[in-house]
Amino acid sequence: MNAQSAVWVLALSYDGSDFRGWQRQPAMRTIQGTLEAALGSLTGTTPTVYGAARTDAGVHARGQVAHFAAGPPAAREGLGALDEGRLLDALREILPTSLRATKARLAPRSFHARSSAIGKRYVYRFRWGPRDLGVSGEPAFDLGPRAMPDWERARASLTGLDGLAFLPGLSSPSSDRRPAPGLQSWELRPAEHEAALTVCAPAFRKREVRNLAGHLATVALGLAAPETLAALATRRRPWMGATAPPHGLCLEEVFYPAAHDPFALRETSPTRSPCRGG
Repeated sequence: MNAQSAVWVLALSYDGSDFRGWQRQPAMRTIQGTLEAALGSLTGTTPTVYGAARTDAGVHARGQVAHFAAGPPAAREGLGALDEGRLLDALREILPTSLRATKARLAPRSFHARSSAIGKRYVYRFRWGPRDLGVSGEPAFDLGPRAMPDWERARASLTGLDGLAFLPGLSSPSSDRRPAPGLQSWELRPAEHEAALTVCAPAFRKREVRNLAGHLATVALGLAAPETLAALATRRRPWMGATAPPHGLCLEEVFYPAAHDPFALRETSPTRSPCRGG
């Protein structure tokens, strides 16, 4: 594919605790800003990098997707001469160890990391009990050494969201006034002293997954009734419940229509996300 008529697409993995979120901010270390500076050092110009999700400060990713223009003037300055392997090698040399570009592809200029996406999958992890337990070591929200969460109560809470087209109350206050769409799927899987909440939706609004996880923990700990989640999620006013801390959350995957998936990892319908669960 001709770089003059395409964009570069990157698959990214990062430890969010090392950054002040995705979005570029003056005098702060962010993922977007770090990527743009790295690409600028390769090309002599600083391209704008667009992410599929604007993750909050402290939120991690295994499957973030980003893109930037591959054409002039970047091509004239050197990016046009790079193939996928050389671009990845160059970024590995420049980027900090907490931010990795795992794949690089050229895609048509019509591709956009955020607006071309048809779904996202997030996982929020919880932990409880004594700290010396042999748990997985994944970043997680620690509910405390004496906590005894009842995850069946939390599951009952989640069933109240089934069939709801919109979840306006789940979003934190934001300039984006659009209500959060309903969940395509969810799975809450507890193990001994650990639990993982996996959610898929066409799109997520500001702090939506953290708000959901925070209230599920409240329900599991017996501090709120299961039916309160649906009552809060369907309110017109922004979120008024507990918000879980960012370090338990990870963006696992972004889905694209099969015909436009730059990494061609999945055979999917062109009109819906392949998220599964329940």
